[in-house]
Amino acid sequence: MQYDVIIIGAGPAGLSCAIWLKQLGVEALLLEASGIAGGLQTRSPYENLWIPGVQGKTGQQVAASLARHAADVGAKLRINAPVLSVAEGFAVTTPQEVLSARFVVVATGSTPRTGGFTPSVNLAIGPGEPMEALDVAGRQVAILGGGDNAFDQAKFVQDRGGQVTVFSRGEPRAQKLLQDRVRDVPVVIGPYDARQDDMTVNGQGFDAFGVQYGFEAVVPAGLDIRGGDGYVTVDRFGETRVPGVFACGEVTDFWHPCVTTSAAHGVQVAKQISKRLLG
Repeated sequence: MQYDVIIIGAGPAGLSCAIWLKQLGVEALLLEASGIAGGLQTRSPYENLWIPGVQGKTGQQVAASLARHAADVGAKLRINAPVLSVAEGFAVTTPQEVLSARFVVVATGSTPRTGGFTPSVNLAIGPGEPMEALDVAGRQVAILGGGDNAFDQAKFVQDRGGQVTVFSRGEPRAQKLLQDRVRDVPVVIGPYDARQDDMTVNGQGFDAFGVQYGFEAVVPAGLDIRGGDGYVTVDRFGETRVPGVFACGEVTDFWHPCVTTSAAHGVQVAKQISKRLLG
């Protein structure tokens, strides 16, 4: 089956792109690898305070609202449809079929870096739901990483009665505001040896790890569109170095990554593609 546009990834960027393309009269199909639309917001049970004009909603509620909007305008969405590869001529292969399109939009976002660790009952990778599921009350917890999420999750552990230590290989990069919230938390700066097999960091035992090593881009196989930083490189219109392949949202690391900028980037890409189709 051929479409004007195939959008890969139904996070805020992909959903916004699909909503605008539908309303611009462009035949688009949105493919989501998981069983639910909304991207990383589906992992967040916390109120999202950063979206202008949207108050009192958790990340998961924001995700559900975006998905409803796409459904209400009639945007075509398929869940549980991971893209296995994108081949020459924009042949997009899923486990169910091979589709083709005149344009492809990569909106696959990012995923928490594992650092070689494996999720378990006493090890969480990334913020949000994985940390919520971790039993921290009265336990010794090591937070690995020195960015915003590391210090934010250190506060999370502390608020839930855990004893937390932050390990950062270099000077912490987290905002001063976040660091100040946990001034009484020990922060160990410098190289460290964290071992999951015996739950130790530099030989010190811990009951649980929270791995907060940031995020990395998710890019479908067959597309040579990454830049030197591992993210997808785009021009000011959102087009990659492969003509006809666009990318938007956190997969590009184009703007400060958040719901608002990702959604706006998806809108810009939709508008640009509609102009191309109109000649």
